[in-house]
Amino acid sequence: MNSIELQRITKEHRKRLAFVYIRQSSPHQVRHNTESTRLQFNLRQQAVELGWAEAIVIDDDLGVSAAGYTERIGFQRMLTEVTLRNVGIILCLDASRLSRNSKDWAHLFELCAFFDTLVADLEQVYNLSMPNDRLVLGIKGTVAEMELSIIRTRLRTGLEAKAARGELKFILPPGYTHDYDGQIVKDPNRRVQEAIQYMFERFEQANSLRQLALWYRDSQTLFPVRKIRKKTPISWEIPAYSTLRNLIEHPIYAGAYVYGRRQVHVEYIDGKLVKRVGKVLPPEQSRVCIKEHHEPYIPWERFQANQAKLSEARPIWDKQENRGAPREGFALLVGILRCGHCGRKLYVTYKQNSALYYCDAGGAKGSKRCLSFGSKAIDASVGQELGHIVHPLAIDAAKTVSDQHHQEKILAINEAQLYLEATEYDAERAFEQYDLVDPKNRLVADTLEERLNERLVEAQKARRKLEALLSAPNELSRQQKQELKNLSQDFSKVWEHPQAPVQLRKQMLRVVIQELIVKHEPEESRLEVLIHWQGGVHTQLYVQKRATPVGSKTDTCLIETVKELAQTLDDAEITRILNMQKRTMPSGLCWTRDRTQNFRRTHKIRLGNPQDGAEVLTGQEAANYLGISRNGLLGLIRLEAVQKNQVTDFSPWRISKKELNSQMVQQLVQSLKTNGRLPPKGDVSNSKFHFPQQNQS
Repeated sequence: MNSIELQRITKEHRKRLAFVYIRQSSPHQVRHNTESTRLQFNLRQQAVELGWAEAIVIDDDLGVSAAGYTERIGFQRMLTEVTLRNVGIILCLDASRLSRNSKDWAHLFELCAFFDTLVADLEQVYNLSMPNDRLVLGIKGTVAEMELSIIRTRLRTGLEAKAARGELKFILPPGYTHDYDGQIVKDPNRRVQEAIQYMFERFEQANSLRQLALWYRDSQTLFPVRKIRKKTPISWEIPAYSTLRNLIEHPIYAGAYVYGRRQVHVEYIDGKLVKRVGKVLPPEQSRVCIKEHHEPYIPWERFQANQAKLSEARPIWDKQENRGAPREGFALLVGILRCGHCGRKLYVTYKQNSALYYCDAGGAKGSKRCLSFGSKAIDASVGQELGHIVHPLAIDAAKTVSDQHHQEKILAINEAQLYLEATEYDAERAFEQYDLVDPKNRLVADTLEERLNERLVEAQKARRKLEALLSAPNELSRQQKQELKNLSQDFSKVWEHPQAPVQLRKQMLRVVIQELIVKHEPEESRLEVLIHWQGGVHTQLYVQKRATPVGSKTDTCLIETVKELAQTLDDAEITRILNMQKRTMPSGLCWTRDRTQNFRRTHKIRLGNPQDGAEVLTGQEAANYLGISRNGLLGLIRLEAVQKNQVTDFSPWRISKKELNSQMVQQLVQSLKTNGRLPPKGDVSNSKFHFPQQNQS
């Protein structure tokens, strides 16, 4: 550096600290571009040559991009020290190390100029309070920003052009690999191929993806899982739910090459630009979708059917677009019932051994319903219609079940044989390594011997599993086939059997029924049910709706009683009174606090304001107010000096405070406290006390 540039460095600058800012844009550059990192660390020597005793290295941002989408802790720390006037000079390799976006450049220029902090690179020292230096460094910053934009545009264009031809390589899921020409081909490992194929076959039989994951867990069936940056790229383990979901949703197994399945968008949060990765898009909405690109595991039509199955089982809470996965509830028509009045899907609620279908018409909780009915009658009627449709095909179905059982047995034996071959190969490799080691080198020999024993144990387990499958009968016995044939001729017996799985019956209904439209005909007290079969045929049937039992309607006297009690009492007190009167709910149950609260909500009864009852006291409160005992209060009531009001039996007395403050009651109370007793009723009537005419209620 020349003398003119050195003159910009004053004693005041040297009294402060010298910062060396070091940055690499990604962890990959930190690992591989080591020479650039070494050059940046050598800037400490330049700081010494400029007159500083030592320099502080800011290397917190190694592996962090300066494009503005991530927070740079080291850069923020450096700016903080600048504002505290602790920094005399900032040294960097070039302008692009400091920032790659205009916002950070402007912030840095403003602070360094105001707090008299110098900036230096390998070429010169800049004083940002001088217009020429600020212009030169600003041009370098603009060039650095444009350089990043140009590089990014070129790389993206190249990637998209290569992806459009189906030649862009990416990490492939298990079951596929790249050959020497870069083409996507099936994994040459036959065990991996059959495991992927078997996964799709099991998913076709399962009701949902969760059931598939549970089957792998319960049966302890191993599955190939891709491991990134591992010595063995394929690991055999029990697959997780997320692993199976990603594989079934991936269109690569249908022979499609897809690029850009996720959209990346930028959001402005708390003054920072944040990149967000969106959800996985359908193949047709991706940037590149090339069908029939490579050899598939499943046809494209089956892939679309799998996506529709996943969509139906996805838990959408309003239940208006999907049917949901078949679950354990005994109501068989959940998810396929639709209201014929408003067109919305019907919900279900369970209570002990009964279920209720209902439509809330899209209103709030507690609003009026379009219709509601029990599940037993309609489930039985639809089951009978299903029996009429299925009965002619029952014998063929029984034969298909037998063949399917035999096919599953063959697949299981094949998978066990491949597993045995793999474990025997691993055991042979372990033995070869153990055989080559020097027996005297026990540190290595012991480890290899332990590894060999583990491989031998795995091979023995695989051999026993295969022997167990081979020893089991391959086909159903003659008696089992005859029982299956007999059951196929009586479908209703199988359908109504108590041990028939509920999920299986629901799955059978959904295979043949697309939807059921239900309307309520109150005049006939019946339900009109229109069955939409999968083939487009419609069947109409009527289900008699059970009449509302006598006494189930809420008694108007009960409603009025609760209304009056709610004016001054809470739910707990109302519950106590109703139970002491041995009154039950309309359903016949006893009262609880929660049931009382729900009863009020149903009939829109609100609790009274405690302040409204401030002028009305209970019996105990009235006695305390007058300063007398309960017997004294009873004496005042017998003398008809105080009027007690009761809404119903066992309810608290309601005595007006105004009545207790009357001159007559106060004189009687004074007489009671003085003499210890009240005068007889006859003497009181002839005395100077004058009682207003009151009606005992």
